[in-house]
Amino acid sequence: MTIDEMKVLADRTVKHAVTSGAETAEVGVIENTEFEATVRNGSIETLLESVSNHIMIQVSVDKRKATVTSSDLSETSIEWLIGEAIELAHVMDPDLFFDLPDPEELGSVEGELKVYDPETLSLPTERKIQIALDLERAACSLDRRIISNGATFSNDVKSKVIANSLGFCDGYRKTSNLILLSCAAEDKPKSGENTGKKQSSFWYSAAPSFEALEPIEHVAGTAVSRTLEKLGAVRPKTCEVPVVFDPHTAAVFLEAVASAVDGGNIYRKSSFLVDKLDQLIGSPAVTIIDDASLAGKLGTRPFDEEGVRSRRTIVMAKGRLKSYRMDSYQARKLDKKTTGNSGDTSNFYIEPGLYNRGEIIATVREGLFLTMLFGPGANWVTGDFSQGAQGIWIENGELAYPVDGFTITSTFLGMLDGIEMIANDLDWRRSTTSPTFKVKGMTISGT
Repeated sequence: MTIDEMKVLADRTVKHAVTSGAETAEVGVIENTEFEATVRNGSIETLLESVSNHIMIQVSVDKRKATVTSSDLSETSIEWLIGEAIELAHVMDPDLFFDLPDPEELGSVEGELKVYDPETLSLPTERKIQIALDLERAACSLDRRIISNGATFSNDVKSKVIANSLGFCDGYRKTSNLILLSCAAEDKPKSGENTGKKQSSFWYSAAPSFEALEPIEHVAGTAVSRTLEKLGAVRPKTCEVPVVFDPHTAAVFLEAVASAVDGGNIYRKSSFLVDKLDQLIGSPAVTIIDDASLAGKLGTRPFDEEGVRSRRTIVMAKGRLKSYRMDSYQARKLDKKTTGNSGDTSNFYIEPGLYNRGEIIATVREGLFLTMLFGPGANWVTGDFSQGAQGIWIENGELAYPVDGFTITSTFLGMLDGIEMIANDLDWRRSTTSPTFKVKGMTISGT
């Protein structure tokens, strides 16, 4: 369906729900076109092509809400769904905090957001498979020790329309593209417990438009170098040292912070940041932004899943917590205003600093350059942080040798407060992203 056809369907469904007895109605119509090809050792391992669509209908009667969904978009099916939703709403418990968004919050960001790329939809299947094959071939040609764990090309086109009984009805199309390579190498150090162990790593590029993807050679080279730099890894001593997070591990850390500032976790008292608004919880070096209105980013959208206009929200300003990320319901529970964070993730990032990565590493006499985190242990409920890790040991301001088989421990508040330096290498391969940063001290549990 075209966006205009989806709008007609969504608007008609809202009006039918209201005339059938719903006090409020909200409808979402979504269509997804997905492709994924994974190759290994020159052969296709996975090939997926699919088109799916569904409709979501939410109605309320006397603050009693019910939601139904279906992949059958026929008029008969939708009429039946509306009846089922209204009947179900009558037997639900009332929720005094439920309502549609405030009318003045509804709307779309003006201007070109650059989230839709027609080339993504028109790429031939054969070319997409060939990209995955070329990516694997490029990696294996760089070093004979490399073992391919698979190369992937995927893309998708999502069409979405939101309509409600306040009169809002709008939609947009959004594309995404991904190339990813995972590889391994035999680790045979001269001595130590890691003899015979395989070391592995990966790299990827993701963007709304096909042309914005990094060159195949760069993705392959980065994956290979991240794998080979782990060979000969040893377990570090137990100590407390400065830790430099690379952009990948910094983003993993920030994903947990995003959960901690989620309005749902806040009103359920399931976050270490409950009751900490306007408090200084981090270093003055740290400013964290949520912004779904940035053009050309993976987390960009004109409005959220309630039809609330996207906007820029300062979550943390120079270490001070200024806002949670909330949809309309969460905001009412917290006596706040929505920040336009219903549904899909937006762009959530640490504002870049003035240093390059080398300058930050040069300030560390002895410490860790962190390149990988594993397993559970980032607990945003209690605020404790303890995860398995890999990295490169720093000696006298230089990367010295790889380390593995240890855990890294602190608290989220301690880490936020301990961020001393932030680099200028912010990249947008993901919607939650961060530049390199240095934490002044964390506990390494090794030998």
